[in-house]
Amino acid sequence: MSALKRDVEALLFASGEPLSVTRMVQALTRPEAPSQQEIDGALAELQCDYPQNGDRGFELLRLAGGWAFRTNPECRAVVAALFEVPEESVRLSPAAMEALAVVAYLQPVSRPQIAEVRGVNSDSCVQTLVERELIAEVGRGQSAGGALLYGTTLRFEVMFGLAGVEDLPDLADFELGDDQKLELRRRLGLLAIPE
Repeated sequence: MSALKRDVEALLFASGEPLSVTRMVQALTRPEAPSQQEIDGALAELQCDYPQNGDRGFELLRLAGGWAFRTNPECRAVVAALFEVPEESVRLSPAAMEALAVVAYLQPVSRPQIAEVRGVNSDSCVQTLVERELIAEVGRGQSAGGALLYGTTLRFEVMFGLAGVEDLPDLADFELGDDQKLELRRRLGLLAIPE
C-alpha cells in the first residue's frame, strides 16, 4: 500500500464526515502536497478495496460532495444490536417522510409552505426533522414576517446515500394522475396557472 493511499484511508476513517478532495489536499501537506489526480488515484484504489455492497464491513462512497466510509448495509442488524438502538427511534413516520420530501425537492421552503403542500399542519414533523438534523434553518423568507426557511443537511445526504441533492430522483419519475395533479395544484393555489 502506498503512503498516500494509507494517509487518505486514515483521513477518511478519522473524519466522521464526507471529505472533499480539496480538503484532503489541504490536510496532506507532506514535504509536498499531493495533486488532486494523485488523490483521485488513491480513492479509486480504496474504492476497489472497499466496494459498495462488497464483502467488507464498510464501504467507500461518494457522499454529500465528498468521500466517506460507511458501514455496509448488510451489517445493519449487527451494528444496531451493538448500540441497542430500537428500530422505532430511528424510523421516520410517514408524515415526517412526506415533510422531508417536500423540503428536499422545494428547498428553501417555509413551514407554512410545507403545510400547504401536505394539506395539514407540519410543525411537529418539521421539529422532528430538525432534531434529527435532517433539515436545518437556511434563511428567512422575503415576505412580511420573514418566515424561517428550511433546507436539507449534509446528514440527510449521507443518510440517503446522495452525493448531493442533485442526485435526488427526478420528480418526473413519480408520475401523478390527473386527479392528483389537480389536487396538488389546488393545495398550492395554482389553479389559475396553466400547466
